[in-house]
Amino acid sequence: MIEFRFLFLAVLTLCFLVDETGIAVLGLLAGIMHECGHLIMVLITGYAPKRIAFEMTGIRMDQPQDGLSVGKETAVLLAGSLLNFTMAAVSFPIGWEAFGSVHLVLGILNLLPLKGLDGGKLLVLFFSRFTDLYQAENIVFIIQIVMNILLSTYCIYMFWHQHGNITLLIFCVYLWTSIWK
Repeated sequence: MIEFRFLFLAVLTLCFLVDETGIAVLGLLAGIMHECGHLIMVLITGYAPKRIAFEMTGIRMDQPQDGLSVGKETAVLLAGSLLNFTMAAVSFPIGWEAFGSVHLVLGILNLLPLKGLDGGKLLVLFFSRFTDLYQAENIVFIIQIVMNILLSTYCIYMFWHQHGNITLLIFCVYLWTSIWK
């Protein structure tokens, strides 16, 4: 079953309405390809998700009851950014700099240590090897608060000094809403 949540559609619409550069379309394509990287790796691991939900903070696939092994979950989490980096490497030599740049930025952003992103989930897996899941999530939560403060400060600064690019503020909202995900 595939679900489209209202806030996903609302944020998508807002991005298209305020983006005069066309980068939102490239970002959407890169995001779809990123999620396809995850989906392909999920299928390679032998698991077929029962539900895929398009939410404000990304796309969520239901995991099996017994969960994936740590190795398989790591592969699934890395697959999205790996696909983005591959697309960037292919795009730059053929002159598609904007498309390659969007893929590069998306691949890097998704590896940031933020709970709602692949990097945060990878950190939870890493810390879970040394402590229980609850403590691992608390460690990542603290890291995320620090990262959110730093990234939000940067985004707000850039917003005021880059002619009011609204996508930076949307990104700040995403950072803070992803904490509670």
